[in-house]
Amino acid sequence: MECTQVAGGNIGLRKGRKLYMKLSTTTGFYRHRPGGIEVPMTDCIRKLHAIGYEDIDLNFCLTKKDTQEKGKCKELEPDNWHDWVLEMKELLAGLNMTASQAHAPFYNVLDKDYPDREHTEKIVRRSIMAAGELGVKAIVIHAGFHLYDNNFRKCLEDNMEYYKPHLELAARYGLSVAVENMFDRTDPSRKCRRDRFAARTEEIIEIVDRLSEQYDNVGICWDFGHANMMGWNQPQALEMMGERLIATHVQDNYADSDHHLLPCHGTIEWEPIMKTLKKIDYKGVFAYETHKAAERVPEPVIDALLTYSLQLGKYLISLYDAAK
Repeated sequence: MECTQVAGGNIGLRKGRKLYMKLSTTTGFYRHRPGGIEVPMTDCIRKLHAIGYEDIDLNFCLTKKDTQEKGKCKELEPDNWHDWVLEMKELLAGLNMTASQAHAPFYNVLDKDYPDREHTEKIVRRSIMAAGELGVKAIVIHAGFHLYDNNFRKCLEDNMEYYKPHLELAARYGLSVAVENMFDRTDPSRKCRRDRFAARTEEIIEIVDRLSEQYDNVGICWDFGHANMMGWNQPQALEMMGERLIATHVQDNYADSDHHLLPCHGTIEWEPIMKTLKKIDYKGVFAYETHKAAERVPEPVIDALLTYSLQLGKYLISLYDAAK
């Protein structure tokens, strides 16, 4: 599909007409600026609000560029992190914005030798608590994998044990946990294919169904870019997931790398996807995860890109809105 005619920000948003799926965007969209500048999350939200976004996805993932350390989030690192949560709560209320999704710090949760694992898990727990207090409906937490061991059943059982305490914590804070679909990666050092758990639709469905036997606050986050890298028939996959789908990561690529581009800037066919989201009655947010589309754009023209992204998102949602 070639997306055209997106000028004019009111496409599909006529006054008085309610949409059933809201456009959202990651706070990472304005997080990293040229010259190594890292923008505080509160300022990211102010910028996105000024552009016209009404909902945001709180990205608590790695924020320090050019480092091998994972799971660091400057807002949640200090002992007084809860003061930041209160500041965020006041900011969102003052701007009349909502935060429907969040993303916890990610790392290979099944790697027992991961450095600083205990501290990283502390930040994961803080991200769940912060998200809950800020009214988030679903927080995304990645599944892990056993490197060079493709024993699906072992990965399934070990991931289930990892998710259980996080699901219990999320339930206490009134939100759900979304398991994200992943993609396979090639490891150049071993010259072999690495199969990551949850890269296949059946795997992510099975872990969610198994966890759902015990917890009612678990679902799927579908990353369209990851699915494109795997070559999946995305409308078919969405129908397979059905009501399990509670969150989205909207991004595009050329199926060769995880580019995190804006929709219609890669090879994904978006029109059938929007129709299928309507068909399965998806009511969550349509959340951009397009940070790489903006991080090298100079400041004098960044507003133009962000405004275009808003118009593009409204156009895509109009396809959902018009679908039968």
